[in-house]
Amino acid sequence: MSNIELNLVDCGRREPAVVLIHGFTCNLHDWKEQLSVLSAAHRCVAIDLPGHGKSPPPEEPTIEALAKAVNDALDALKLSDVVLVGHSMGCRLVSETYGQSPGRVRGVVYVDGSMVAVGNPDEAVRKMIETLDRIGMDGFIERLYEGFYVEGTPTEVRDFVNAGLSNIDMNFARKLWLNVVRWDASRAHAALGAIEVPALVIQSTYLNTEMKRVSIASGQTTPWINAVSEAVKDVTVAVIEGVGHFPMLEAPQQTNEAISSFVHRIAAD
Repeated sequence: MSNIELNLVDCGRREPAVVLIHGFTCNLHDWKEQLSVLSAAHRCVAIDLPGHGKSPPPEEPTIEALAKAVNDALDALKLSDVVLVGHSMGCRLVSETYGQSPGRVRGVVYVDGSMVAVGNPDEAVRKMIETLDRIGMDGFIERLYEGFYVEGTPTEVRDFVNAGLSNIDMNFARKLWLNVVRWDASRAHAALGAIEVPALVIQSTYLNTEMKRVSIASGQTTPWINAVSEAVKDVTVAVIEGVGHFPMLEAPQQTNEAISSFVHRIAAD
Protein backbone atom coordinates (compact mmCIF):
# COMPACT_ATOMS: atom_id res chain seq x y z
CA MET A 1 0.00 0.00 0.00
CA SER A 2 1.31 3.42 -0.87
CA ASN A 3 1.87 5.90 1.96
CA ILE A 4 -1.12 8.02 2.96
CA GLU A 5 -0.58 11.57 4.18
CA LEU A 6 -2.72 11.69 7.29
CA ASN A 7 -4.35 14.75 8.78
CA LEU A 8 -2.97 15.28 12.28
CA VAL A 9 -2.32 17.75 15.07
CA ASP A 10 1.22 17.93 16.44
CA CYS A 11 1.84 20.10 19.51
CA GLY A 12 4.13 20.22 22.51
CA ARG A 13 7.79 19.19 22.52
CA ARG A 14 8.97 16.83 25.24
CA GLU A 15 9.21 13.08 24.61
CA PRO A 16 8.01 10.45 24.95
CA ALA A 17 5.37 11.73 22.57
CA VAL A 18 1.75 10.86 23.30
CA VAL A 19 0.11 9.55 20.11
CA LEU A 20 -3.70 9.71 20.26
CA ILE A 21 -5.74 7.34 18.06
CA HIS A 22 -9.52 7.70 17.83
CA GLY A 23 -12.21 5.08 17.33
CA PHE A 24 -14.43 3.74 14.54
CA THR A 25 -16.03 6.48 12.38
CA CYS A 26 -14.67 9.17 14.73
CA ASN A 27 -11.85 11.71 14.38
CA LEU A 28 -8.92 13.35 16.16
CA HIS A 29 -11.13 16.00 17.77
CA ASP A 30 -12.29 13.37 20.27
CA TRP A 31 -8.97 14.13 21.96
CA LYS A 32 -9.43 17.90 22.24
CA GLU A 33 -9.41 17.81 26.05
CA GLN A 34 -6.20 15.77 26.08
CA LEU A 35 -4.36 17.88 23.50
CA SER A 36 -4.93 21.07 25.46
CA VAL A 37 -3.63 19.60 28.73
CA LEU A 38 -1.11 16.87 27.96
CA SER A 39 0.82 18.99 25.45
CA ALA A 40 1.96 21.24 28.30
CA ALA A 41 4.28 18.43 29.44
CA HIS A 42 4.73 16.23 26.37
CA ARG A 43 4.61 16.31 22.62
CA CYS A 44 1.13 15.20 21.55
CA VAL A 45 0.13 13.89 18.14
CA ALA A 46 -3.56 13.26 17.38
CA ILE A 47 -4.24 11.50 14.09
CA ASP A 48 -7.22 11.23 11.76
CA LEU A 49 -7.06 7.58 10.72
CA PRO A 50 -7.32 6.79 7.00
CA GLY A 51 -10.91 7.23 5.85
CA HIS A 52 -11.76 9.30 8.93
CA GLY A 53 -11.90 13.02 9.56
CA LYS A 54 -9.83 14.79 6.92
CA SER A 55 -7.58 11.84 6.02
CA PRO A 56 -8.00 10.06 2.67
CA PRO A 57 -9.17 6.45 2.67
CA PRO A 58 -6.77 3.51 2.43
CA GLU A 59 -6.67 1.11 -0.47
CA GLU A 60 -7.96 -1.59 1.87
CA PRO A 61 -9.98 -0.71 5.00
CA THR A 62 -8.23 -3.04 7.45
CA ILE A 63 -6.75 -2.67 10.91
CA GLU A 64 -3.38 -3.66 9.47
CA ALA A 65 -3.54 -0.97 6.76
CA LEU A 66 -4.61 1.73 9.22
CA ALA A 67 -1.79 0.77 11.59
CA LYS A 68 0.75 0.95 8.77
CA ALA A 69 -0.48 4.44 7.96
CA VAL A 70 -0.02 5.44 11.60
CA ASN A 71 3.52 4.08 11.62
CA ASP A 72 4.27 5.85 8.33
CA ALA A 73 3.08 9.12 9.89
CA LEU A 74 5.27 8.56 12.94
CA ASP A 75 8.21 7.84 10.63
CA ALA A 76 7.56 11.10 8.77
CA LEU A 77 7.50 12.95 12.10
CA LYS A 78 10.76 11.20 13.06
CA LEU A 79 9.20 9.94 16.29
CA SER A 80 11.18 7.14 17.93
CA ASP A 81 9.94 7.46 21.54
CA VAL A 82 6.15 7.28 21.90
CA VAL A 83 3.27 6.21 24.08
CA LEU A 84 0.35 4.96 21.98
CA VAL A 85 -3.14 5.87 23.25
CA GLY A 86 -6.19 4.36 21.56
CA HIS A 87 -9.92 4.65 22.15
CA SER A 88 -12.40 1.90 21.26
CA MET A 89 -11.37 0.66 17.78
CA GLY A 90 -8.22 2.66 18.40
CA CYS A 91 -7.27 0.05 21.00
CA ARG A 92 -6.89 -2.41 18.16
CA LEU A 93 -4.78 0.13 16.30
CA VAL A 94 -2.54 0.51 19.34
CA SER A 95 -1.88 -3.24 19.44
CA GLU A 96 -1.37 -3.52 15.68
CA THR A 97 0.75 -0.36 15.43
CA TYR A 98 2.96 -1.67 18.22
CA GLY A 99 3.22 -5.07 16.53
CA GLN A 100 4.39 -3.51 13.28
CA SER A 101 6.97 -1.22 14.90
CA PRO A 102 7.57 -2.10 18.56
CA GLY A 103 10.98 -0.44 18.88
CA ARG A 104 9.61 3.09 19.12
CA VAL A 105 6.89 2.35 21.69
CA ARG A 106 7.51 2.92 25.42
CA GLY A 107 3.98 2.19 26.60
CA VAL A 108 0.39 1.61 25.45
CA VAL A 109 -2.90 3.00 26.74
CA TYR A 110 -6.25 1.40 26.02
CA VAL A 111 -9.29 3.67 26.55
CA ASP A 112 -12.56 1.75 26.92
CA GLY A 113 -11.58 -1.16 24.74
CA SER A 114 -13.55 -4.33 24.07
CA MET A 115 -13.68 -7.32 21.76
CA VAL A 116 -16.73 -7.83 19.58
CA ALA A 117 -15.93 -11.31 18.27
CA VAL A 118 -14.21 -14.50 19.39
CA GLY A 119 -13.95 -17.99 17.92
CA ASN A 120 -13.92 -18.81 14.23
CA PRO A 121 -13.23 -15.59 12.26
CA ASP A 122 -15.15 -16.67 9.14
CA GLU A 123 -18.20 -17.56 11.22
CA ALA A 124 -18.00 -14.29 13.16
CA VAL A 125 -17.86 -12.30 9.91
CA ARG A 126 -20.71 -14.34 8.41
CA LYS A 127 -22.95 -13.56 11.38
CA MET A 128 -22.08 -9.88 11.22
CA ILE A 129 -22.85 -9.77 7.48
CA GLU A 130 -26.26 -11.26 8.25
CA THR A 131 -26.88 -8.56 10.84
CA LEU A 132 -25.77 -5.74 8.55
CA ASP A 133 -27.85 -7.09 5.68
CA ARG A 134 -30.88 -7.28 7.95
CA ILE A 135 -30.75 -3.82 9.54
CA GLY A 136 -28.55 -1.96 7.04
CA MET A 137 -25.30 -0.18 7.81
CA ASP A 138 -27.21 3.01 8.59
CA GLY A 139 -29.26 1.15 11.16
CA PHE A 140 -26.18 -0.50 12.63
CA ILE A 141 -24.36 2.83 12.99
CA GLU A 142 -27.44 4.39 14.58
CA ARG A 143 -27.60 1.60 17.18
CA LEU A 144 -23.86 1.79 17.73
CA TYR A 145 -23.97 5.50 18.46
CA GLU A 146 -27.01 5.18 20.71
CA GLY A 147 -25.00 2.67 22.72
CA PHE A 148 -22.10 5.06 23.25
CA TYR A 149 -23.93 6.93 25.98
CA VAL A 150 -25.35 6.28 29.43
CA GLU A 151 -28.13 8.15 31.19
CA GLY A 152 -25.75 10.70 32.67
CA THR A 153 -23.84 11.49 29.48
CA PRO A 154 -24.02 15.28 29.01
CA THR A 155 -26.03 16.55 26.05
CA GLU A 156 -23.03 18.48 24.76
CA VAL A 157 -20.97 15.30 24.57
CA ARG A 158 -23.75 13.46 22.72
CA ASP A 159 -24.10 16.35 20.28
CA PHE A 160 -20.35 16.61 19.75
CA VAL A 161 -19.93 12.91 18.94
CA ASN A 162 -23.16 12.68 16.92
CA ALA A 163 -22.09 15.63 14.75
CA GLY A 164 -19.84 13.24 12.84
CA LEU A 165 -22.68 10.94 11.79
CA SER A 166 -23.45 12.88 8.62
CA ASN A 167 -19.87 12.47 7.37
CA ILE A 168 -19.70 8.68 7.50
CA ASP A 169 -19.10 6.78 4.24
CA MET A 170 -21.31 3.78 4.93
CA ASN A 171 -19.62 1.55 2.35
CA PHE A 172 -16.20 2.23 3.87
CA ALA A 173 -17.60 1.81 7.40
CA ARG A 174 -19.14 -1.58 6.53
CA LYS A 175 -15.89 -2.94 5.11
CA LEU A 176 -13.87 -1.66 8.04
CA TRP A 177 -16.30 -2.98 10.65
CA LEU A 178 -16.27 -6.45 9.10
CA ASN A 179 -12.47 -6.34 9.31
CA VAL A 180 -12.71 -5.27 12.97
CA VAL A 181 -14.79 -8.39 13.60
CA ARG A 182 -12.29 -10.58 11.78
CA TRP A 183 -9.34 -8.96 13.54
CA ASP A 184 -10.89 -9.48 16.96
CA ALA A 185 -11.57 -13.15 16.31
CA SER A 186 -8.23 -13.90 14.65
CA ARG A 187 -5.64 -11.41 15.92
CA ALA A 188 -6.63 -9.66 19.16
CA HIS A 189 -5.24 -12.14 21.68
CA ALA A 190 -2.01 -12.73 19.77
CA ALA A 191 -1.46 -8.98 19.36
CA LEU A 192 -1.91 -8.43 23.09
CA GLY A 193 0.42 -11.32 23.84
CA ALA A 194 3.19 -9.71 21.81
CA ILE A 195 3.23 -6.50 23.87
CA GLU A 196 6.34 -6.21 26.04
CA VAL A 197 5.93 -2.65 27.32
CA PRO A 198 3.78 -1.32 30.20
CA ALA A 199 0.06 -0.94 29.53
CA LEU A 200 -2.62 1.26 31.04
CA VAL A 201 -6.28 0.27 30.74
CA ILE A 202 -8.73 3.13 31.27
CA GLN A 203 -12.19 1.58 31.41
CA SER A 204 -15.57 3.27 31.75
CA THR A 205 -18.02 0.77 30.21
CA TYR A 206 -18.39 -2.83 29.13
CA LEU A 207 -20.68 -4.81 26.84
CA ASN A 208 -23.07 -7.00 28.85
CA THR A 209 -24.52 -10.34 27.72
CA GLU A 210 -27.06 -8.48 25.55
CA MET A 211 -24.14 -6.54 23.98
CA LYS A 212 -25.49 -3.38 25.60
CA ARG A 213 -22.92 -0.89 26.87
CA VAL A 214 -23.21 -0.10 30.57
CA SER A 215 -21.05 1.83 33.02
CA ILE A 216 -18.44 -0.09 34.96
CA ALA A 217 -18.25 0.09 38.76
CA SER A 218 -15.09 0.46 40.83
CA GLY A 219 -13.52 -2.94 41.47
CA GLN A 220 -15.45 -4.55 38.62
CA THR A 221 -13.62 -6.33 35.85
CA THR A 222 -14.54 -6.98 32.23
CA PRO A 223 -13.51 -9.50 29.56
CA TRP A 224 -11.32 -6.79 27.98
CA ILE A 225 -9.57 -5.91 31.24
CA ASN A 226 -9.01 -9.61 31.87
CA ALA A 227 -7.64 -10.16 28.36
CA VAL A 228 -5.09 -7.36 28.69
CA SER A 229 -4.15 -8.35 32.24
CA GLU A 230 -3.57 -11.96 31.25
CA ALA A 231 -1.52 -11.11 28.17
CA VAL A 232 0.62 -8.16 29.24
CA LYS A 233 3.10 -8.42 32.11
CA ASP A 234 2.90 -4.81 33.38
CA VAL A 235 -0.72 -3.56 33.47
CA THR A 236 -2.35 -0.71 35.38
CA VAL A 237 -6.14 -0.44 35.42
CA ALA A 238 -7.96 2.86 35.99
CA VAL A 239 -11.77 2.65 36.27
CA ILE A 240 -13.82 5.79 35.58
CA GLU A 241 -17.33 5.37 36.94
CA GLY A 242 -20.65 6.83 35.87
CA VAL A 243 -19.78 7.83 32.31
CA GLY A 244 -20.28 6.40 28.85
CA HIS A 245 -17.94 5.22 26.11
CA PHE A 246 -16.05 8.52 25.76
CA PRO A 247 -14.37 9.08 29.14
CA MET A 248 -11.87 11.46 27.55
CA LEU A 249 -14.82 13.80 26.82
CA GLU A 250 -17.09 13.00 29.76
CA ALA A 251 -14.38 12.81 32.44
CA PRO A 252 -11.41 14.61 30.90
CA GLN A 253 -9.69 15.46 34.18
CA GLN A 254 -9.68 11.83 35.37
CA THR A 255 -8.61 10.61 31.95
CA ASN A 256 -5.81 13.17 31.71
CA GLU A 257 -4.57 12.39 35.21
CA ALA A 258 -4.43 8.66 34.44
CA ILE A 259 -2.55 9.18 31.17
CA SER A 260 -0.23 11.81 32.65
CA SER A 261 0.69 9.61 35.61
CA PHE A 262 1.38 6.67 33.30
CA VAL A 263 3.52 8.68 30.88
CA HIS A 264 5.43 10.31 33.75
CA ARG A 265 6.23 6.89 35.16
CA ILE A 266 7.45 5.64 31.79
CA ALA A 267 9.52 8.76 31.17
CA ALA A 268 11.24 8.23 34.52
CA ASP A 269 12.22 4.62 33.73
